[in-house]
Amino acid sequence: AASAAVPDTMTALVATSATQKSLKTFPTPKLGDLHKKFTNLPESCEVLVQVACSSINPADGYVSGPFPQVMGSDLAGTVVEVEESCKRLKVGDKVWADIGAVTSSGKENGAYAPFAVALETQLGPMPANLGVKEACSLPKVALTSYKALVWYGGGPHTPPHRPVVGVGGGGGAG
Repeated sequence: AASAAVPDTMTALVATSATQKSLKTFPTPKLGDLHKKFTNLPESCEVLVQVACSSINPADGYVSGPFPQVMGSDLAGTVVEVEESCKRLKVGDKVWADIGAVTSSGKENGAYAPFAVALETQLGPMPANLGVKEACSLPKVALTSYKALVWYGGGPHTPPHRPVVGVGGGGGAG
């Protein structure tokens, strides 16, 4: 399913190598691109998002290929196309995500552009109580904090009201 016309090209921040990054005219992603580019993705349909906002995280500066690729991982935007197999999201839904997917065949990003393609499982409904700027700034930091506290910090199997100390305070998760 599709909505308004999507341009064939867009201006995006593109990495052509691990050290070369610049604004370039780049093909607008298409549904199916991720599964063509990567062989070991989880079973999930693809969604095209019109990016309203993206944020910058320290990890966004590190790009391992394949090249060329659009940079950026956090976004908030609107679903403009979905594959027929998508069941959860539909055209017009407001979404947020960390779309930086690391696979054995490389890392895919794409948020530093007007359009990004992502797996439906990477996207979540944007909370109604957040504006687009707040929504695009939270995914990576929220996931990083969650993983630190729950995966590595012992929760939810630790006693309730246990004190937690956050050390560092730098980057997106401090």
